[in-house]
Formats: sequence, structure tokens, C-alpha cells
Amino acid sequence: MKIQYKYHILAVALIFCAGMLPAQDNAILSAVKSEVERNRSGLKIDKLKPPFFIKYTVVDLKSLHVSASLGSILRSMENSQKVGFSNLLVGDYDRNNANFRQNNFPRNVVVENDARGIATTVWEDLDGMYKNAAENYEAKVAVIAQQNMEEEELNLPDFDKTAPLTMILEPPKMNMDRAYWENVAIKASEILKKYPEILNSAVNINITDPVIYSYSTENTSLRVPDPYYCMNIYLYTLTEDGQELSDELYIEHGSFEQMPSLQAFIDTCEAFVKYFIELKNAPIITEAYTGPVLFEGMAVPEALQTYFFQSTLIASRKPVGGQGGNNTEMMKDKKLTSRSLTIKSLSGTNMYKGKKLDGYYPVDAEGVVPDRELVLVENGVLRNMLNGRTPTKKFRHSNGHMRVNLNYMNQRVGPGNVLLTSNDTYSPDELRKKLLAAAKEEDLDYAYTVRRYRGNGPLSIYRIYVADGREELLRGAVLPDFNIKSFKRVLGASDRELFYNTHMFGNFSTYIVPSGLLFEEMEVSRNNNITFKKPFAVPQPKW
Repeated sequence: MKIQYKYHILAVALIFCAGMLPAQDNAILSAVKSEVERNRSGLKIDKLKPPFFIKYTVVDLKSLHVSASLGSILRSMENSQKVGFSNLLVGDYDRNNANFRQNNFPRNVVVENDARGIATTVWEDLDGMYKNAAENYEAKVAVIAQQNMEEEELNLPDFDKTAPLTMILEPPKMNMDRAYWENVAIKASEILKKYPEILNSAVNINITDPVIYSYSTENTSLRVPDPYYCMNIYLYTLTEDGQELSDELYIEHGSFEQMPSLQAFIDTCEAFVKYFIELKNAPIITEAYTGPVLFEGMAVPEALQTYFFQSTLIASRKPVGGQGGNNTEMMKDKKLTSRSLTIKSLSGTNMYKGKKLDGYYPVDAEGVVPDRELVLVENGVLRNMLNGRTPTKKFRHSNGHMRVNLNYMNQRVGPGNVLLTSNDTYSPDELRKKLLAAAKEEDLDYAYTVRRYRGNGPLSIYRIYVADGREELLRGAVLPDFNIKSFKRVLGASDRELFYNTHMFGNFSTYIVPSGLLFEEMEVSRNNNITFKKPFAVPQPKW
């Protein structure tokens, strides 16, 4: 069965017909809308200014979590909850309580199931938000009057205007069959019985079926599903010299049809276990190295995410009277990476070369539709940054990247689909030869390739010998000088594309990248912060 999304994008001039929605949806949207409008006209205390903007979001979340180890279920639970949070602004679009050192983040509140309970929750939450917002607005005005702010910063609006929108999306049918997923976890985890070298392991299944409802006083009404399927295997072991090793492998998609079959998942888990045992028996790195390094496979999108989409390409404004903001925007129209690289946001694109993009979303959390294609870095030059409705000096308008973070039930600016391309490409074999040629040019006996990367270092690194191309897996390495500047010195990229999904920021991001990226020079050294654990006093039990 093929699951399809059905979109109903209603023009603003049309009447929003609540009767088109199921009864439960009527209760959520109708209760939120009526209570937000009631508070817009009623919230006023003494001489404090009333709110000019109110938005309330309810996340209706159903989830299934199954965990198994060695063929036995550890946990199996279903959950259903509704969580709400708000955004309330006092003042006007030019000057309000946002972007201030004392600005409070919205709190998460548990929302009741019926219309009366939803309305009561919204009422209580907005009352507290209003009092804080009004006080912060008065304090912000006072701070601005005392500070000698630049004219450009003083005239910068606090909140970007946008056209109202009504978008009602039909949630897809989810596979929440508990028995099915328990069987997957049991069968996949059973394979670990064959590998006593693994001291601890688990197979985890996480299925979430969130539907995000939102209404604002700008007359924007949204119902947006954000389905998530995840299969995960966790492994832990101890090396002979006492180093603790742990790693996880994630398979993440937005529909059941994209997930692997049981046998395919078992095969993937077994391959990962065999690699992990090889890592356990690998020697620890001892020699420091400076030279060319090739990033391959998952290491490419993992590095791209770490150095560009944690903060670098996320527009952020310094709050009044506080610290912060992202100064990368001062690099606009200047070189940021190698001239060979181009980075685009494809958040408004749902298909790429015949493949479904899980990072696609039709509208962001602030009611802004993202562009199908937005150039961020063009031939190495910074052109744009991801932004919400908070204007910055260089990027005044939203490009639709404010997203609901389902991990923390709040909002953050983040990527949907990201495309990295290069105008200097080679086949994987040619790129490997280029790596070894660059190492030979530096009179090095070997070079390195990284195939898994996390923010604090490589999870999977191989030494490749120049003389014969032999590979040697190592452990305990760090890349102390690897940072965004490293992307200015790229010798080439693979001509093959890799698709990589992650749900790290509480919603999907899909990275489409070259399967290899060759850096001209990087330091590789031993991690001196490894703690070596004493061996077990009693041998491992037999089973």
C-alpha cells in the first residue's frame, strides 16, 4: 500500500470550513482559535500594553517505543499526549518583547483532550505568557533608551510580517502495529547472541505520529503531520587495553514503505556488529599526522551538519542588552568555502531525482512556505542563511526555516533538505588515487579516510598506505584542527551522490552530498582524554 499525503492549501480569502475536519481536529483547532481570539481582545492589565500577536501551537503526538536485547523485549510502550506552547508579542512588528535578554522561552504544557480542557490550557498559558511579555517589553524599551545603539540596529524590526495562510494537510496512515515492531526488535537483537565480544546491545524501534496544529492572530491556521520511523541498534564493548567503545546506527524515514524489510535490517545490523568487533580489535593510533584526509560515506553529511547547520548557516540576531547572535552574516557575498562548493536548501522540494526527500515540509512553524530552492553558498561565496521571522542586519525576511522541535517541543531555525555539490568531481577510485598522490607529494607513507564522524571526532577512521593501498582500521583518533575553515581547502569531491537522513534536531533533515570529499590538509592525532577501564575481576558469563 502506498501512503500519500493529500494537500488542501486554501487561499486566505476563502472561509475556513471546520466541518471538513474530523471531530477531534475540530475540537483542537476550534478551541485554540476561539481562545486565542478571546485573549487578544481581553488581555490587558493596568497600563501594560496589550498583545498585538498571539500564536498557539498544539502537538498531538502518538508514539510507539520498542526495545529488545538478545532476543528479549526490554520495553514496549505506546503513548499519546498533547503538548502546547505559545508565542505572544507585546508592542508592534517594529518593536516588541522579542530579541531581549530577559525574553522567556515558551513553556510546554500538557493539553487536555476535550474542547473545554484545550481552551482552559490555552487560557492559563497565555495569561502567564502575557504578564511576562508585557514586563519584558517595558524593560526592553528602557534598556534601548539607555544604550547608544547603532542606527541600523535601532531601526531593525523585531518581527517580520507575513501573509496569512490556511493549510490543512491530511495525516498519513501509520504502521503502529505493536506486535509487528516487537517481532522486528526481537529477531534483529537475537543475532547478538552469536557475538559474546559485545558486552551490551539493544535494538530500538521508535515510531512517532505527530500532528501539529497552530493558529495565530494573523489568521493563519495550520494542521501539519510530521511522521517519523526509526530503527536503531546500539553496541557497547571494552577493548583489551580497557577503552570503552559504544556506537549506534540509525535508519530513519518518514513512511513505512521506505523502511527496510526485517531481513534487510538484520543484515544491516550484522554488518554493523562485525565492523564494531573489528574496531574493538583495531590498534590505537600512536603517531601524529598532518596531510590530506578523505571523508567518505556518512562522514560527509555528518561533517556538513556539524559545521554548517548547527550555527554557521543559521541566521541569529544579538538580543538587546545581551550576548549572542551569529556574525557569519557579515561574510555575505564573501568567500566562505572552497570555490568548488555550492550549498542549497531544498526544503520546499519533496522529490529529487525520483527519490522522496524526508526533509521536505510544505510550511514552517511560523506559517511561511519555504522556497523549492534557496542558494546558501554559491561557488564558495555566502549568499543566504536559514532564517525565521526574526530579521537580522543582512537577512531581513523569513525564508521558511522555523521548525517545531519535537524533541523539546519548542521552535528553532533549522534545515529541511540540503544539497551540497561540487564543480570539481572524480569517480570514487579517482578520488582515492588523488588522496594517495597528495600524500606521496608530501613524502608521507600513508593517508587517512574518515567514514563516520561525530562533532568531537571520527567514529570510523582508516589508514591507507601509499605503497599498496592497504587499509588499516584504527581507534582513538581526533581531528583537532578540523573546522569550517577546512572546507576552504578541498581538493575534490566524488561524482556519486549520497542521501542521508537525520532527526537530530527534532525533525527530519535530508542531506544530499557527494559520497566523498577530499580535504587538502588536516591533523590526525591520538585522543589523550581516553579513560582506560580496569578489566573485569570475574570473566564474562557463558551463554
